Amino acid sequence: MAEEQKRLLVAFLFMIIILLLWSYFSKPQPSKLPSKNTPYDTTSKVTNLETTKIPAGDTIIVDRPRLRIVFSTTGGAIKSFLLKDYRIDIVPEGKFLFTTVISDSIYQFEPKLFPDSVVFTKKIGEITIYKRYFFEHENGFNLKISSDTLIQILSLKDGLAITEKKNQSEDLRHFDVYVQDYKFNRVTPNIKTKLEYKTTWNWLALRNKYFVLIINNLGVIENTFFHQITSLFPKSGIAKSYLGCGVRSNVNRFGVEIYGKNEINISIFLLPLQYSLLVQYKKGYEQIASGGFWGPIARLILVILKFFYSLVKNYGIVVIIFAVLLKVVFFPLSKQVFISQQRMQLLQPELKKLQQKYKNDPQTLNQEMMHLYKVYKINPFSGCLPLLIQFPVFIALYQVLSTSIEFRQAPFVLWITDLSLKDPYYVLPIGMGIMMLIQSLMTTVDPRQKFMVIMMPIVMIFVFLNFPSGLQLYWFTYNILSIIEQFIIKKYFIALVKK
Repeated sequence: MAEEQKRLLVAFLFMIIILLLWSYFSKPQPSKLPSKNTPYDTTSKVTNLETTKIPAGDTIIVDRPRLRIVFSTTGGAIKSFLLKDYRIDIVPEGKFLFTTVISDSIYQFEPKLFPDSVVFTKKIGEITIYKRYFFEHENGFNLKISSDTLIQILSLKDGLAITEKKNQSEDLRHFDVYVQDYKFNRVTPNIKTKLEYKTTWNWLALRNKYFVLIINNLGVIENTFFHQITSLFPKSGIAKSYLGCGVRSNVNRFGVEIYGKNEINISIFLLPLQYSLLVQYKKGYEQIASGGFWGPIARLILVILKFFYSLVKNYGIVVIIFAVLLKVVFFPLSKQVFISQQRMQLLQPELKKLQQKYKNDPQTLNQEMMHLYKVYKINPFSGCLPLLIQFPVFIALYQVLSTSIEFRQAPFVLWITDLSLKDPYYVLPIGMGIMMLIQSLMTTVDPRQKFMVIMMPIVMIFVFLNFPSGLQLYWFTYNILSIIEQFIIKKYFIALVKK
């Protein structure tokens, strides 16, 4: 029994280590993208653009069904870019995006409103700069800047805003930069302070945890520079820990400057990070939210969760239903683990005799032990196999519950008002640890395992403290179901042990 418990413990610890490593290091995997010449898809043109000019005269507001954009005459820039469905503004407070910079100077532009566009103009000497925002698709706009002979900079140097105010460290952990040229690249690790990107790109993207700003190149870009922006928390001045075990979050955001001569022609999308949405554009955007190796399983799980949500309209209840579903699916494996453990326990006296008899002959001992396993029809590794089979599902589920926008601001009951945030009172992780302890006490009979039986639940509480409450709810439910499962197995399947 001791050896079997050790193997199970090693397998379990291995799963936890992978979870922690994935949470910190996992990133989307590159894949081949369509050619740059692929036609660009847009929705039908806007026929009724509502605009309001603020009395101060330097700000223009454009209201769209899904977007609310506030333009400033300073640099013809955007000072607010609101995604209405999620009530988030992607522009950092007091900053600007898409600012036009000429010879290191930012000028005041003259605005004009049209039924489907906003046009800014600026005359510098004999040269006139035209900056046109066209609203040709519902999730963003096209932007064309033209002038004569001038090298101009389109600045997004201030980067994207932190949209998850209640969990800033978790939001910062997902800030990234991607570029699609001849292949898909995550360039974030190369941005130390400033990175010059010389290759012509099809599109680039800035993201945080749940949202992505995509810039498509529709013309010729002279040069591109990426900038690292250090983000400090207002109160503490340092980044908070993401994991209970002390793995620190990313503390940087990222900005970009686009250089163009005579003309810059781009299109912009502001989108939630949903694989099913991004893939519809047929431009390879979905690679940003691919989920890497576990992505296909995670997307299948999300489809199942969304199906249950269509029935009960509460993602907390959906998580509980899914935990029950997994327990039912994996019940035959759990039963096999129990039977294997019990048979190994009955075999312990015989194994000890062999160990004593052949203590100086390891090779013969191993042969005799394998013969004994064969006689009693025991596979010594059968207890680990079910865990390995379940492992991909657990990793993919962790990915779904930790990063899917469907769980953002999704309430459950009582104090759990947002399944994407940790349990504020730590009821779920502590309850999970207690359930783990009860389950371990039910299945462990070897007194030598007592220390690990007590320590493992404590370690797991510590690890799960700052995980999203949706994930905490799943593990809490799963452990309760495991205890019920143990009672059922012991009552109805103990007879199989002696067969």
